[in-house]
Amino acid sequence: MRTHIVAISMVCLFMAGASFVTPPATSSDKDAVVLDGMVFVGHVGPVGKAANGEDEIVFQDGLFLSTSCVKYGFGTAPYEAHREGDVIVFSATVKSSKHGQIEWHGTIRGEEIQASYTWTKDRWYWFDANEQNWLKATLKKDL
Repeated sequence: MRTHIVAISMVCLFMAGASFVTPPATSSDKDAVVLDGMVFVGHVGPVGKAANGEDEIVFQDGLFLSTSCVKYGFGTAPYEAHREGDVIVFSATVKSSKHGQIEWHGTIRGEEIQASYTWTKDRWYWFDANEQNWLKATLKKDL
């Protein structure tokens, strides 16, 4: 009986350790891009309309941050990025406990970033939020 318990314990320990092993790289992993250390400054506005504000986009430690959204409780979120030719494509979803979520999708070409982002929030007392906006910004050089 003791032998069975030891054997089962060994299998459990092996299985637990196996979950920490990094999976082999996939073909999309080789195209992954790290944007850490890049900061972009520019303008934002509703889709189809003129700019109505400014924003600073920060990529740091694998995380994305829109500084203009911090005052609404949106913090950092992991980002994904990959290269398509001479363009870097990125995405991130940031969340706020009070104000829903914002999904970001954009491209970086050279020192220019263009993105669209959609803010959504389900509300029981009023219409659900679903606002689509744009961002155009350039790389901040004086870090």
